[in-house]
Amino acid sequence: MRYRKGTIALSDTRDYPLLRRVLHSGFVTSNQLYEFMRLEYCAFSRNAFDNRIRRLLAHELLVRREIPNMNRGVVYSISRAGASEMIGKGEFFSGSMDKGEPSSVHVQHALELNDIHIALKRTGVLVRWTPESDIRSRNEFTEIGYVKDYDAVVAVRLDGHEHRFALEYERTPKAKARYQAIRKRIETETEFRHFLYLVPNYDLLLFLVRAFEGCPRTVYFGLRKDFLAETLSLSVQSNHSPVSTAFRAVLTAGSLRPNGRGARSAQAALFT
Repeated sequence: MRYRKGTIALSDTRDYPLLRRVLHSGFVTSNQLYEFMRLEYCAFSRNAFDNRIRRLLAHELLVRREIPNMNRGVVYSISRAGASEMIGKGEFFSGSMDKGEPSSVHVQHALELNDIHIALKRTGVLVRWTPESDIRSRNEFTEIGYVKDYDAVVAVRLDGHEHRFALEYERTPKAKARYQAIRKRIETETEFRHFLYLVPNYDLLLFLVRAFEGCPRTVYFGLRKDFLAETLSLSVQSNHSPVSTAFRAVLTAGSLRPNGRGARSAQAALFT
């Protein structure tokens, strides 16, 4: 089939998965995006992948950014036209399409969260990664949302059982009053039992443990670098005990108990 000059025919198996990944990542480096596509069997050649990126950039479906003071190389985000195309395909998106120039802090958070996601995908145990964009859409537009816009809600399969947990990557600390509000929200969460905060350094980990003291729900805290090296086997500390344990053991300890309401599990987005 011939197409009019200046138009683009998008592939359901190559272009749309790539645009979907950029939409839900917010920001992503070229290497991260290729790794996502490779793990999802949507890219088999780096040269073909690079050509596809150039084609999507030429048709203004992606935005190429060079963020100052970052040693990450080129970063991509979805364009207004790209977001509109994906919304038309039924993708969840509640954000503004007129964002202007992003802050380097916001971009760095997104890229480091991508590293966490990729590390987990490589293990083969990831069943579902519901990104913050999907969570925010559900929370804003439906009555079946979570109590908080988590960075991700993660489902993994371990020893034949599926386990879910809320994931937050806390790159920098919030004001103590903010954590009081977050604690109250977590106390009312009924969709899962496990909460994991990943942080870049041990001082921030101890700060968060203290911030969640008194919260009746158990919240676990671990280092991002440990997750990248050990994924679910990383050592975590909770707000209820100074004794560290492997997060995998935390998840599998309740394998025989129900994990949230069945209705929510059936409605969860099949997004990894």
